[in-house]
Amino acid sequence: MLIWIDDTQLDSIDNLETAFELARKHAEDANRLIIDIQADGQPIDDRLLDEPPTDNAGIKELRLTTTDHTAFLSETIQSAKEALQLTREDQVTATDLIRGGDLEPAIESLQAVLEGWHAVRDVVGQSAALADIDVNQLVVSNTTGQECIESLSKNLADIRTSLQKQDWASLGDTIEYDLEEQVINWGILLSSLHNKINN
Repeated sequence: MLIWIDDTQLDSIDNLETAFELARKHAEDANRLIIDIQADGQPIDDRLLDEPPTDNAGIKELRLTTTDHTAFLSETIQSAKEALQLTREDQVTATDLIRGGDLEPAIESLQAVLEGWHAVRDVVGQSAALADIDVNQLVVSNTTGQECIESLSKNLADIRTSLQKQDWASLGDTIEYDLEEQVINWGILLSSLHNKINN
């Protein structure tokens, strides 16, 4: 099996598990991240990534594309900042609709809010892991990364509880006040993470 990482041909190996390990080490040594893997010109099957076999799985050529580690993480965090601002807009919309009694569209906006927060939280967790940073220890204004994560989890749980109870007043308050505070803190958390990655 021929193995390429960007424009460099690595040793031929007929063992997918070993090939991935070799490519990972090659990328790591060059401070790069693997962002795409093609097997014989097609995106590789996820199952082969999750549990790589010790043979070549019928693959003749494996091509891996990498990107600069720091630049990729910086770009990812910048995208998360933009997503956070869109989530904030959805929060304002949801609050206005709840206050106005338009509950069906309010629930739709709220769905976008929850999806936005899950996406931002995932980016923070994954970026910190890739950069080998303990996000819990990051200083965020007068709090920490850990407290930001715990506080957001509590707010999202409160939203679920209010929805189950159909307590629209509490739901509106949580979105308008608590999640607004989260937007501010998580914006600072993303900046702290960005600075740590780039230093």
